[in-house]
Parts: sequence; C-alpha cells; structure tokens
Amino acid sequence: MAGHTALARQIGYTEDEIAALQKVAESEVFDPALKTALLYAEAATRDAHRVDDKLFDEMKRHYSDSEIMEITSVIGLTNYWNRFTTALRIDLSGSNEPYDPPRPGV
Repeated sequence: MAGHTALARQIGYTEDEIAALQKVAESEVFDPALKTALLYAEAATRDAHRVDDKLFDEMKRHYSDSEIMEITSVIGLTNYWNRFTTALRIDLSGSNEPYDPPRPGV
C-alpha cells in the first residue's frame, strides 16, 4: 500500500483522505460518486460476486456505462499488476521494506 499512498499524495489527496481509505463505508470525506467507486473497487477486488445489484445500481447513478467500464478496467488491471509484482517479489515501494510481505498464517 505504501506505493499507492505515495502516488495518492503526489496527485493531491490529503492525509485525511488517505486515512479514510481504511473505512470508506463510514467515511464522510469523499463525495458520493467517489465513495461509490471506492466501494465498488473494494468489492470487485475482494470478490467480484460482492458487486451486487444495489452497488451496481449505485454506480449507474453516478457514472455512464463507458465510465463504469473504464473504472472496472482500471480495477482489474491494478489487481493484475499487484498480484504479478507480488508473486515475482518485485519491490516497487522505493523502500527497503518488502513490497507486499507474506502474511503469517495465510
């Protein structure tokens, strides 16, 4: 996550917004469209079956079909890239810490 938070800072996200990513559903920091997209991204990342009709309908309230396609593509490509670099032990963090260290017991 360190690489992603560094990028978020570079493109102008505040520390409050970055911290709120840990609890998007409870957060009041994001506007409704962005909050919906973040919840969609989290659901699609954890298990695409979690993107239920309610969440998809909420996406359609805020985004066009082509925007949903683009958002979904970015989510999928980001997930691919994260798995690819983690499996190959590629460190993109810019630190001496492991990019995505193995979790004990997983």
